[in-house]
Amino acid sequence: MRKKIIVVTEETKLTGLFILSLLVVLLVMVIVSYFLQERPTADREEDEQNTVVIMKAKKEQIRQKKARQSVVSSVRDAIKKGNSLTPYMQIGNMDTNSPEYKELKKMLEDESKRRKAGGVRKEATDSKKIIRYIDESTPRDRSSDAAYIYFVDVSTVLIPRFCVQIALQQHLQMTEITITADSKTMSLKVPSYESKNIEKGVAEWYDVPLDQDTYRAVQAIMKAKKAVLSINGLKGKVSRDLTEDEIKAFRRILDGYTALGGSLNYLQVDSPSNRK
Repeated sequence: MRKKIIVVTEETKLTGLFILSLLVVLLVMVIVSYFLQERPTADREEDEQNTVVIMKAKKEQIRQKKARQSVVSSVRDAIKKGNSLTPYMQIGNMDTNSPEYKELKKMLEDESKRRKAGGVRKEATDSKKIIRYIDESTPRDRSSDAAYIYFVDVSTVLIPRFCVQIALQQHLQMTEITITADSKTMSLKVPSYESKNIEKGVAEWYDVPLDQDTYRAVQAIMKAKKAVLSINGLKGKVSRDLTEDEIKAFRRILDGYTALGGSLNYLQVDSPSNRK
């Protein structure tokens, strides 16, 4: 048998090298394309993660903004009701650079100025037929100790009222109120009282229409150099000096009552003109 001899010409070699070069180029292009496709995918994943983070941050900002607006609204209502404790607690938890903080701070400052200036404030009540007149210095809630008078307008009829309230950690169960004005002592029986739970414990108060006994006590307080309020209960006794602001408020309310046409003659104790 004859052996076949394959002769590789120079042209064939060149053709083979050309084809091999093309294959290498194609392989390189495939590898480069693979890496180029992988990198954008990683970038996209990172972009998606950033988008999720940004969306969560925006949602949190919106939530915080709504929460701040809710705080401002609740504080506004508290100030209108004369409750300064809630605003001071709320404002202490806010960013001092926020516009809400500045607004609340100004509201509290204005409220403080009004109270120091004194005067009679007209307030609406839960009943549309009743308007309440109360002194600026008088608390509007039950979270603090106070003794005061106020009056209500019920269908154009003015009714003066007397109120003593205390805030304690536990019930006193008040039974009697004693007022010592200089050397004069007057006792007021408390046949019934109201109470409710408050943040620091419990509040009890005695709120009744002004009668001869309570009016006599108010007059004695306004004339005295020093007045002491004592509240006796089934579970103890508490005493304190009445403040100058409380005594001034008695005078302003009585003056406002008579200025609006109210008469105290039915009490037959003493003429308002004899008040100091």
